[in-house]
Amino acid sequence: MDTATAKKVDPVLLQLQGIVGEKNASDAKHIRYAYSYDLSFVEPKLPDYVVMVQNVEQVQEVLKFANQEKIPVIPYTAGTNIGGLCIPERGGILMDLKQMNKIIDIDVADGVAVIEPGVSHAQLAAELTKLGLRFGWPVGPPSASVSSCAISHGIGGLNARYGLQSQEITSMEVVLPTGELVRVGSCAIQKNAWHSTLPLPKLDGLFKGWLGSSGVVTKMGVNVHPAPPLLKIFTVSCETVEEMYSYMFNLSNYEICDDITAVSWWLSQVPIPYPYTPKPDDAAEWNSYATTFSWTEAERDARAEIWEKVVAEEKAKGSSIEITHYPEEALKGRTQLPSQVVGSTKNYCKQGGAGISWPGTFTPAKKWAPVYTRWREILIGHNLSPSVRMSMYRGVHYGMLRAMIPFNKQSKEETENARQAIVECLRVDLDEGGIPYKPPVDFAKEINLRADQGYLMLLKRVKNMLDPNDIMNPGKLGI
Repeated sequence: MDTATAKKVDPVLLQLQGIVGEKNASDAKHIRYAYSYDLSFVEPKLPDYVVMVQNVEQVQEVLKFANQEKIPVIPYTAGTNIGGLCIPERGGILMDLKQMNKIIDIDVADGVAVIEPGVSHAQLAAELTKLGLRFGWPVGPPSASVSSCAISHGIGGLNARYGLQSQEITSMEVVLPTGELVRVGSCAIQKNAWHSTLPLPKLDGLFKGWLGSSGVVTKMGVNVHPAPPLLKIFTVSCETVEEMYSYMFNLSNYEICDDITAVSWWLSQVPIPYPYTPKPDDAAEWNSYATTFSWTEAERDARAEIWEKVVAEEKAKGSSIEITHYPEEALKGRTQLPSQVVGSTKNYCKQGGAGISWPGTFTPAKKWAPVYTRWREILIGHNLSPSVRMSMYRGVHYGMLRAMIPFNKQSKEETENARQAIVECLRVDLDEGGIPYKPPVDFAKEINLRADQGYLMLLKRVKNMLDPNDIMNPGKLGI
């Protein structure tokens, strides 16, 4: 071959291929393009390389090399996030972890599953079901990563009982940006003990909520729970957000539910209407479902008695609340997760031109009504449906307030309109004490504008300590 016409070999690519194998590292544009975008309003950005790692040793070697050469690394699993978290801000190496997909152990006695980052919700669900166990599946694609959801403070169908997915983490193995392997939790003291992060210092917090910017979690222990056989779902509707909050607050006091969620009329439509469509006059604005699981019929009946008491109390207040009957398929979609019924985010945005994003927040429940009222005005003003969900967490009175906003991603104008509306909604919520989760960079900047300076200083110190060359998913924290 004429050396003058031969393609110049990239030394970085050669080094990466030496670590993971020639077929598992590429700089081909069509491969990089597939990792450059998601469904959100975040502008696509190409990584420079894509590597498919097979084991923890390869993760270590890639990070050691990247740290030495000061090349950014973006960890990636299923790619189902809708907040731009895996879109490279500064190019670099996209590290795809999906082939690290072993369920290492399921300890029935300890109630712990030990998994690699590529394990999907569907994969774990299939194995747990065989053992009569369950986990808090999110309303998301079956292909989504259990590990990624957990370290990003994701939600699931057991949040009212057990808390967030991140609160179910029991131990971790992590590769730091500099390539060292560390363990946190009980597995740090005895390598085969994955039962708890306590009473040790909660060092797992160094890797939860950091948006992949503090290390790569290569093994994780999560709590799994016995699955009671008897399911009872309580469903109601009402006209106003104030009435729905009152009902959810009242019911959550009794701590009898695995999940207490309400959705606006627009979110109950699949797909969500885009652009904005007025609600029919004869349709309630809010619908709620609360799931309970019981071991005996007596226990199930006792839960039903409490729920009926709550409904009667709300009616006595003059509420428009009415008991409703969900279609069977919709109930499956809310309880048999991961679900094909509502399990694909794409189902929500079929009319929107393949774009969807959110102001997804953790907000004090007492603020839901005033925030939703403003969100409704903002979104309708932007010709977008106020498709909002509210969920209680851990049996207490804060939770998730989220608007799922479809838009036409093929149009720059419509995408920018959605982005502006979402950021406006976010500002309203931040001013009321809400905090966005899985936040895109636009959201991180809004958070930091309001943040205590000591908090920002500490955030920077921890980031600099763990990642001195700022190679791990840089720019995502907005600092």
